[in-house]
Amino acid sequence: MLDIWDEIATDEEVEFTAQRSGEAADNMIHHMRGLPFTPGPALTPVRPVVLRDEVRIGMEEASARLVQLIERACWSLTDDPVVLRDLVGLQEYQVPLLNAGGPVAERARAGLLARPDVVIRNGRPKFLECNFGTCDAGPSAAHQLTAAYASMYPTFDARRRRPGLHEPFAGREQLFDRLCAEQGMPRKVAVLGTLREENVEDPRYFNIEPEYLRSRGFESQFFEPEEFESSGADKGWSVVINAFISGEWRRMGIPLAGARRAYERAVVASPDSGRLLSSKLVMAWLSEGRFQLSNNEAALVDECIPWTRRLSSQPVVYEGREQDVTELAVRRREQLVLKPFGAFGGHGVLLGRDTDPEEWHSEIKAAVADESHIIQELVEADPLSADFHDARAGKLVRHPVSYVLGPYIVGGKPSGYMVRHAPSASPSIVNFDRGASFNLGI
Repeated sequence: MLDIWDEIATDEEVEFTAQRSGEAADNMIHHMRGLPFTPGPALTPVRPVVLRDEVRIGMEEASARLVQLIERACWSLTDDPVVLRDLVGLQEYQVPLLNAGGPVAERARAGLLARPDVVIRNGRPKFLECNFGTCDAGPSAAHQLTAAYASMYPTFDARRRRPGLHEPFAGREQLFDRLCAEQGMPRKVAVLGTLREENVEDPRYFNIEPEYLRSRGFESQFFEPEEFESSGADKGWSVVINAFISGEWRRMGIPLAGARRAYERAVVASPDSGRLLSSKLVMAWLSEGRFQLSNNEAALVDECIPWTRRLSSQPVVYEGREQDVTELAVRRREQLVLKPFGAFGGHGVLLGRDTDPEEWHSEIKAAVADESHIIQELVEADPLSADFHDARAGKLVRHPVSYVLGPYIVGGKPSGYMVRHAPSASPSIVNFDRGASFNLGI
């Protein structure tokens, strides 16, 4: 088991949630109002997930190395973001603001904010994918969960005072401070987003980070796109946090003109080129050995990236021999996962073991034909359990969970990690829309 909360908590803390888990759940829900946290009140997480220090440090160090490797590998192919877009299998409509701030800015800032998706296998990280960008509720959720747990558990703050950064906001504050200093600009950070996003119903979703930054001496404010453009605010901010995916805004009919001008005038922490680095195809390239790697990089790939390949009409090497990819995918259905190159939030992802064989065969044939998907070996992760308040039973319960860890790498440095988990004894697709809760890792 990976979680050892009972080993680091005091007897009083263990007793607190055992006897008062309902009160703890109410406290958590209050702190998390307006943010994705738990899909419903039936099961509410009431304790953080704890990794042994050697496991956590190994995950964080490997994550930082992976982010650096992805940046180096992708930009070794071309220095033109538009060419890279085509190489990684994305379309213009998915990244309509690509190059809005110029190719130099795209290359320099694409990897500033990253979050790999990780599970632990035999105590070591296995990377399922790596996400780059700022359209992520995790940092705000981490900040609120930190406050909630600190109010409940006396040993929590001591745990966070270990060397290093243990909250994404702390890493982002340092990054934004550096970016402003490098440009000789005032410490002014705008957050650009919209409440029209699906699953965003509360302004608090976008206002938590500006409040934090103001408490740290920044000028900071959230803007809707029309407000940002009509007020002339796009002229006055040093750093813009683009808390949106530009392709989704285009799909929703939300204007991009103000955002485009902001990209031209301000430092955008993670421009559209971050989506390029996030392509699942990059993981397949690393897995199949496309790049010339150093010994340390090759060891990282061999140990930490599961077997991943692009689906096409070309044969693949699996278990040491060349095989037809369609036949392989059908035969090994229960051991494989199908993912679109540009998927996010679990959209379009299929677990072979959870998919009807005929549907799986059909999806594989379609994916081979359009060459826009990867298949990846399913990782049987080390078991993890989490503690919940069960509203129906009125008590604390512990469930085995299917989980994904999300370490934040900010400006190349680890800055805490989040956990998404759902009650399940076997691997599943783990995201909020499919019933997973957010939790904090310490």
